[in-house]
Amino acid sequence: MSSVDFSSLFGPSQTQSVSLSDMLGDYASIKNGSYGKLLKAYYKKQETDATSDEAKEDTAKRAQLKSGAAELKDAASALNDSSLFKEGEYEVTYSDGTKGTSKYDMNRIYDKARAFVDAYNSAVKKGASFEDGSSISKRTLSLISYTSKNSALLDDLGITASTKDGEEGQLTIDEDKFKKASAGTMKSLFTGSGSYTSVVENKASLIASLAESQASKYSGYNARGSYDAGASLSSFFSSGV
Repeated sequence: MSSVDFSSLFGPSQTQSVSLSDMLGDYASIKNGSYGKLLKAYYKKQETDATSDEAKEDTAKRAQLKSGAAELKDAASALNDSSLFKEGEYEVTYSDGTKGTSKYDMNRIYDKARAFVDAYNSAVKKGASFEDGSSISKRTLSLISYTSKNSALLDDLGITASTKDGEEGQLTIDEDKFKKASAGTMKSLFTGSGSYTSVVENKASLIASLAESQASKYSGYNARGSYDAGASLSSFFSSGV
């Protein structure tokens, strides 16, 4: 059986000397406060990184809302088109595949209305995800409230707002009811400067502009070169650097 030399564990060694030196250095750092400063700087950096991530997520969220509101604006504009109601003889296809005839191109009008409903739901869902009381949530509630005021006429067209938990304000459209509805009601809701779609278009434009301005406000880097949730270009020129 080979013998094992344990003498290195008890005798002085270069490694032990270095370790002792390190310990004395650490003690000195703790005593003079520099170690504490390093810890504070480290945790401050962690907080800054966390704030940076939150700001980036918030910026992305506002960018998505801007896109959704812009799509709603375009969809409302497309539905607010008097040429959709050009009279003629048109074939209408219902949800079960049966066909009929109409004085207006109900297939085309329905497609525009369906796109509007989809864009509306997307924009409202994105806007409602912001904190209650924020400027964006207020704009979104204003949009929902305006739709609610027109709910009776919209219902005549087969467009209704959900009251289910988690789906409040979301619109649904009944294809057959819509295609058989009064063209006069459609015209009053969809066409003209004071129509429902015209007002929705304006409200969507305001939401998109607000989301864009806030996304710019909450993204950027400050004058020290670190990410700052509240930084804007003006901060680079007002900091005195």
